[in-house]
Amino acid sequence: SNSLTWTVTLTPASDREVRVSIALDQEAGTATAGTYRRAAEGADHGFLPRPQLTFSPGETGKKISVSVHGDSTVEPDETVVVALSDPVNATLGDTSGTGTILDDDAPTVALAVADRSISENGGTTAVTATLSHPSGVVTTVTVTAVDGAYTVGPDATITIAAGATANAADAATITAVDDDVDNVGDRSVTVTGTAANTEGVGTVTGAALTLTDDEATPEAALVLSAETIDEHDGTDPGVSAVTAVLNRASNKAVTLTVAAAPGTNAVAGDFSLSSTKTLTIAAGETASTSRVTIGSGATAGAVTVTAVDDAVDAPDKEVTVSATVGGDSGIAAPPSVTLTIEDDEAAPGVTLAVADGAIAEDGGTTTVTATLSHASSAATTVTVTAVDGSYTVGEDATIEIAAGETASAADTATITAVNDDVDNVGDRSV
Repeated sequence: SNSLTWTVTLTPASDREVRVSIALDQEAGTATAGTYRRAAEGADHGFLPRPQLTFSPGETGKKISVSVHGDSTVEPDETVVVALSDPVNATLGDTSGTGTILDDDAPTVALAVADRSISENGGTTAVTATLSHPSGVVTTVTVTAVDGAYTVGPDATITIAAGATANAADAATITAVDDDVDNVGDRSVTVTGTAANTEGVGTVTGAALTLTDDEATPEAALVLSAETIDEHDGTDPGVSAVTAVLNRASNKAVTLTVAAAPGTNAVAGDFSLSSTKTLTIAAGETASTSRVTIGSGATAGAVTVTAVDDAVDAPDKEVTVSATVGGDSGIAAPPSVTLTIEDDEAAPGVTLAVADGAIAEDGGTTTVTATLSHASSAATTVTVTAVDGSYTVGEDATIEIAAGETASAADTATITAVNDDVDNVGDRSV
């Protein structure tokens, strides 16, 4: 068992025997005590072992101990006072010493909920409180609201009468708060509170409560900062930033990995995807980043698609941008979106050339070739036209230039001069 111990000191040491009387000062102390003769019934502590201390010559210290009697009564801390009197061969300095018995009987509080699971969409349940053992005074328990989880009211207090451990007729009501967030798995919260009385109360143990989610799984979508970009001239290419959004927040972080693939009229070399391909939507948020328009010098770390200039006249190209979703959010992959790359080359011009700059009008011949100012993504057909009275064109008047080429050395047209039986002063130019 516990005990209180005092040390009585003689200063300085004496060469004679010293005696001093000791007693419990029950008027000065608040604890119920025994005496040196017997223990009082219901005493908080035991009696003194002897009524007098004796110091032998040269001895300077003596210890006094009384046992502490434990009980289950909730009460204030109590004091025990030992008084010294009637010294022999010495005088008194301090005439008393005080020890304190700390009360360890304060009851603890356990909260309980009538329904362990309620809908987050306004579900309610009652909260009750129970003491581990009765208190000698009224105990008030206050249930604490948790922002974003539940409210308490209109009365958040539970009153337990003196001598009782609970009050079945008094309960606090909590109401769940709908958070408009898809919670992957229902939310678990702890209903907590505080307790107070005039004699002391111990810890409050909360109650577990489940808030069942009522939101559908969010839907993801990809957003392009520009749905159409220009391939430009290679020094300032068009760029479109890719972001992701949700139609409602999730309590889980959502990670999307972006991909880009050639669509109509496009090939892989018509565009490039940034080295950063991951978009993250933080838990509780609905967008990966702010929607921004990115021109030359795109922001570092952004997911972007950049046009590649090919110096070829071609129809506008389409790029399919898609994404997969990782993690445990349960969110499906978003629909793909289409990015259009506008061609910046004008239709190529055609230049004709003749192998011989001058031929005889009496049946002279030469070949005609064609050259494009820049390549086209489609095959180009050039038809050489005959001029009456000047020249005819052979059976095949067409010159074919393949897609991506600017000329076809192997394909030419032949023209033949027509004799007009007229003396021309000077040669004719056509």
